Amino acid sequence: MTDLRRRKISKKKGSSSTKKQQQASSLPSTVKERSEDPSTSTAAKDTPPHGQCHGNQVLTIWDVVKENPFIFITLVAVMIPYIFYNIYLFVCLQHPEIMSVATMGFLHPRPAVKISDPRQVLILGTISSGTTQVSFDLKKKLSLEIGHENAETNWSFVRDGTVSWFHGIRYIPRPGIDTREFKDDAEKGEALFKSVVNDLCRELHPSMGFHPFMFRSGKCNLRQKWNPCWRDECRNILESEWGCGLRHSSDNDGSDTNTCETPYLKILLQVRHPLRTIESLVTKFCIKGVDGEVQPAFLTFTSVLFPQHEFSGMSCIESAGYYVDEYNSAMAAAKERGYFDDMFHVEEVTPCAVAQLAGFMENDVLFAANRDYVVNICNDEDSEANKAFKSKANLYNKGQLSLDWDDLLGGRHGSKKKADDRDLQKRIKKLAVKLGYLEGTVSTS
Repeated sequence: MTDLRRRKISKKKGSSSTKKQQQASSLPSTVKERSEDPSTSTAAKDTPPHGQCHGNQVLTIWDVVKENPFIFITLVAVMIPYIFYNIYLFVCLQHPEIMSVATMGFLHPRPAVKISDPRQVLILGTISSGTTQVSFDLKKKLSLEIGHENAETNWSFVRDGTVSWFHGIRYIPRPGIDTREFKDDAEKGEALFKSVVNDLCRELHPSMGFHPFMFRSGKCNLRQKWNPCWRDECRNILESEWGCGLRHSSDNDGSDTNTCETPYLKILLQVRHPLRTIESLVTKFCIKGVDGEVQPAFLTFTSVLFPQHEFSGMSCIESAGYYVDEYNSAMAAAKERGYFDDMFHVEEVTPCAVAQLAGFMENDVLFAANRDYVVNICNDEDSEANKAFKSKANLYNKGQLSLDWDDLLGGRHGSKKKADDRDLQKRIKKLAVKLGYLEGTVSTS
């Protein structure tokens, strides 16, 4: 009897489910679509947004880290040391007094150096004159805080000075303002200057060793390499720093100082034989070799700094040659006016000799601890700091290219000038005499 009742109940359930299926099949298609729409179903409503939950459990950042060991390792090995390193820089370079207070006066760290505080030395030299090696050796062999292209002291240990090519812009005349072509039309001169500044700040050129941050930290986001904020900062720096070493004003005490934002106790000019410098530039900036085209970044900088030349129509050797001539001539002219303290040939000097020229061995050195340390090292004749600079940090032209004077003649290596045109050759020979590499004078006939 019990089995019979169970069979009857199951038949009734089957017939009712069959009726429901038949009713559903007879519904209009739109009704069926609505009923089958996942967005209106309970399951769909209960499903969390993609990427926020795992099943019915919300994933926290810690859950993600636990489920992905690589993220955990990266966090521990990279991010945490990075955070502590930035705290270290902040305390040491911006607020060293914190260390004194924390150690109850036991430690007396070096004072912070702000952007307007004086530094010991600024060494200027054209690209490929050995600035990388000089800064490297002064830092490594004499433990001096010397930066390469970098003078920003809030986040960098460059409190003793800088070796740079682009900081030489303080001794390059401003196109249209300090040059003669618009002497009688100041408005056109200002327009030209603003135009070349905008050209240089339009985009970032990392291979040229310039970024506004290398002058000062500013207010722009360091996580973004180039944006409107950095473009504005670039324009502000160029408008204030370009030619600032040539513009002088009298202080209240009657002394004569330039208008540059960062002062230096000593200014040195570093030079290398012009022909060897051109070789290195050609190796670095000529696409597909000596007969190739000029890299766009180098073309932009040379055209902006020295717009009196049509660099876009030159061969690569000519672009490098006229740049070397104009840059060194501008520095030499500033030296003749007394704006440089000394000049040295990078091929012939040692780190100790440069340190002496920079004033690190003098009693009035800005940071007294430097004097004792440098003198102690340089008094040792066998010290590495008493050996001539030997390039190890920058080897663009190690045995790749050797030029002679005739390679500077027109009509060669892609030159569009008349065959055997001697203008560039004469300029470079004259420059070599001026810098002390050739004896006598060079004929200009």
